[in-house]
Amino acid sequence: MKTKHFKLFVLFLFLFSTCSSLGAEDLRKIVSLSGSWRFSIGDDKKWASPSFDDSGWDQIRVPGKWEDQGYNDYNGYAWYRRTFRIDDIPSDSPIFLILGRIDDVDEVYLNGREIGKSGKFPPDYKSAYDRTRKYIIPKELINANADNVISVKVYDSYLEGGIVEGPAGIYIDEDNELLALNFSGKWKFQTGDNKGWKYADYNDEGWTSIEVPTVWESQGYEDYDGYGWYRLKFSLPQNFTTGELYLSLGKIDDIDDVYLNGEHIGNVYDMRKDFGYRNSGGEYNVRRVYKIHEGLLNRNGSNVIAVRVYDEQGLGGIYEGPVGIMSAENARRYKNRHHNDYGNRYNSFWEYMFNKFFGNDNSNNDNYDNDF
Repeated sequence: MKTKHFKLFVLFLFLFSTCSSLGAEDLRKIVSLSGSWRFSIGDDKKWASPSFDDSGWDQIRVPGKWEDQGYNDYNGYAWYRRTFRIDDIPSDSPIFLILGRIDDVDEVYLNGREIGKSGKFPPDYKSAYDRTRKYIIPKELINANADNVISVKVYDSYLEGGIVEGPAGIYIDEDNELLALNFSGKWKFQTGDNKGWKYADYNDEGWTSIEVPTVWESQGYEDYDGYGWYRLKFSLPQNFTTGELYLSLGKIDDIDDVYLNGEHIGNVYDMRKDFGYRNSGGEYNVRRVYKIHEGLLNRNGSNVIAVRVYDEQGLGGIYEGPVGIMSAENARRYKNRHHNDYGNRYNSFWEYMFNKFFGNDNSNNDNYDNDF
């Protein structure tokens, strides 16, 4: 049960974690979405359509509680809408919609297509009021040099409601400039655990597709904790760079085993060798960079990456980039760029104190079976 004091405490944690996570990702804003949005209480599916005429709706400030903007004591459904343009769509980087913290549940559409959701609407209500909203935008949904419409369906159970705190905008991750091959986008995904899923010739045609990097909870797996597998098939371009190469998988919540063409190339515990990981319980915050063994890549045919993930609780999956192949030089640049946050479970004294007094400081993930 939420209480006013507990929500204030979580809000404080959110503000800290938002500043830490956004700063750590080298995100650059390309479109600001702060300011005036169209707003209406109620619920109607047609409000997701870009052709819907919302000129008669009220205007409301984002971010901000709707209780402070004329809707005091309102609990229930409401919709937000905002029109924007992107003049130049980046070709070498995924695009993220960040809406900060939404109280309590949301479902987000771009030009009429759902791109993400957090929490659960009634009757199976589950709040996600303490979660930063970050959704990857499929580039094929964007109208270049033309109007685009974001529609956000929100449900608030009680107390404050709406798009209440944090940044609102469209961002790119500048770390993607370090990739020789960018693997952001659709990957095959399956819950559960099977040893055979690591092999390159495994038939994954029946698997679902999921966006990487972003948490699996925002893509239909809201209540899922446990094992999940990702698979990606790719071919190298002609005259692709030779030399020492590394696979970057960004950050994964919580634990991973990574296979390339059926061979194991690393897991989070291997990062101990290179100051990338020190503390049990902080696996989710480690940047995965795995060396690709010489001769393992098929340069004249297809290759398959398989990533086995175990999520103990909360959010799960490959949730932060960059995701792709780097040269040895750029892998060093990437490491140096994020040297201060490598291997640190806590980003500040205050995070350490909150984890000591309010969290589980002794997580050892005993349920994870790494023995293949």
